[in-house]
Amino acid sequence: LQTKPHGHGDVHMLLHSSGLAEKWSAQGLKYLMFFQDTNGLVFHAAPAAFGVSSTMKLEVNSITVPRRPGEAVGAICQLVGKEKSLTCNVEYNQLEGLMKAAGFAGDVADEKTGFSPYPGNLNVLVFSIPEYAETLGKSGGMVP
Repeated sequence: LQTKPHGHGDVHMLLHSSGLAEKWSAQGLKYLMFFQDTNGLVFHAAPAAFGVSSTMKLEVNSITVPRRPGEAVGAICQLVGKEKSLTCNVEYNQLEGLMKAAGFAGDVADEKTGFSPYPGNLNVLVFSIPEYAETLGKSGGMVP
């Protein structure tokens, strides 16, 4: 029994291979939300996520929550290299080592709030459909 053989990525391949992403783009639909966990309360934040994405003209957005250093939830971080940067999720069990290897003190709480500067990832993504469909077309349905 295979319940999730390729992780969450199959949905992107299916939306591409079926032509649905391109169809939605041609129909003028604006945003698509993926919720990847069983947190039903996330739908309370969905209207705000769509509104912020639209107002700021974001191609990709993620719903996050405050997290405490060391808390067992992935952290949204900006990784900066010499020529480019990437905003992505770093799993909680990898964050401390990654930061220390890069010369930082680690996942340290803000003195005023007690929270980490890296918010917790709720596995909820909002994509702008035209750019999403275009990216799927270029990658053959693979999410780069």
